[in-house]
Amino acid sequence: MHILISCVGSAGDVYPFLAIGRALKQRGHRVELLTSAWFQQRVEAAGLGCIPLGTLDDYRSSVDDPDLWHPRRAFATVWKHVEPQLRAGYRALARRAGADTVLVGSTLAWHSRLAEEKLGLPGATVHLSPSCLFSAQEPPVWPGMGWLGRLPPWAAGALQSAVERLVLDPVVRPGINEIRAELGLPPVRRIISRWSNSPGRVICAFPDWFAAPQADWPPHTVTTGFPRWGAAAGAVLDPALTRFLRDGPPPIGITPGSAMAHGRDYFARALAACDALGRRAVLVTPYRDQLPERLPPFAHHVAYVPFDLLAPRLAAFVHHGGIGTLAQGLAAGVPQLVAPFAHDQFDNGVRLARLGAGAWLKPDAKVGDWARTLRDLVADPAVAHACAELAARMGGAEAAPMRIAEMIEALHPAA
Repeated sequence: MHILISCVGSAGDVYPFLAIGRALKQRGHRVELLTSAWFQQRVEAAGLGCIPLGTLDDYRSSVDDPDLWHPRRAFATVWKHVEPQLRAGYRALARRAGADTVLVGSTLAWHSRLAEEKLGLPGATVHLSPSCLFSAQEPPVWPGMGWLGRLPPWAAGALQSAVERLVLDPVVRPGINEIRAELGLPPVRRIISRWSNSPGRVICAFPDWFAAPQADWPPHTVTTGFPRWGAAAGAVLDPALTRFLRDGPPPIGITPGSAMAHGRDYFARALAACDALGRRAVLVTPYRDQLPERLPPFAHHVAYVPFDLLAPRLAAFVHHGGIGTLAQGLAAGVPQLVAPFAHDQFDNGVRLARLGAGAWLKPDAKVGDWARTLRDLVADPAVAHACAELAARMGGAEAAPMRIAEMIEALHPAA
């Protein structure tokens, strides 16, 4: 088969699809990823075909936008950067697709949904985190609306519908329906809760113990496991980081995410907490200007490091709550402190805390709260036990991508 995967977002949104794509290729299929030009080298290094969408400057423009990480303005900001590329994405898919093609789209890869409808091809939507699905039975934790889960289902469902009708649809529906009209497709509404989910298959790329399937999810939804993308075979940590890790007790890992270019205050609070606890720290960010000009002697900076190599060497992992980072932390069996900004990060942090393997707090919490929470996580034997138990449940990195690949294969009529 010819598998056309479309994925939108930062590294944490793209790398899981490298794992899925590699599994499909190992099963004998031709796989191409339509994604930001920013990831072209990574995609090709994984042995997959790449269809670059947009320019490097387009990606830089999106991550440079501070509203991308604002809890209330993030959705409209994401749309501002996604909408201009929908037509080009659809055209690229239409040019490459044939009778043997199966379309796979991430949550925001709406050009894949358009192509699925217009071209009549089999397809699947892959959600990397549970907050992508509406549910009155178990409402996702949206920024500023964590109390939804305390309401009876009828009330939670009514409020979610109101949010979609009054807040979300007015942002995206006009642009989506304009493109649909150009393609001769009828207008749609309830874009997020209904239309964005493929009628062919909805694949939740996380395990059921992280988010149990709900009766009001789409009926053709399945959960799998986390498709983790790790370091290349034989890869090792860079020598300077290796020396730092070797020369003292396990440090605290700190990252606000690969696309967060506005994390100066985040790092300042995390560093102050480590200082108060007498803990060493590894700071991971490609944006060096977020850090103090001179790092304290207990800290070491790297622009990039595969988390599957770093996380097992940490005493704790402090991060934004991105699902890919969280999954690597679970696999490593390390306590995690989530300080979320926007998007799915709040929900991910809450679910991690429910599992007993971590905690979450607001990024602007006082340094004393950061330090206390981090100290308790590292010292609590119950947290260590939960982390070890969940690491065992994660299993090998190949299992989830292979299961997802099987589900994608089954969509083709010839399967």
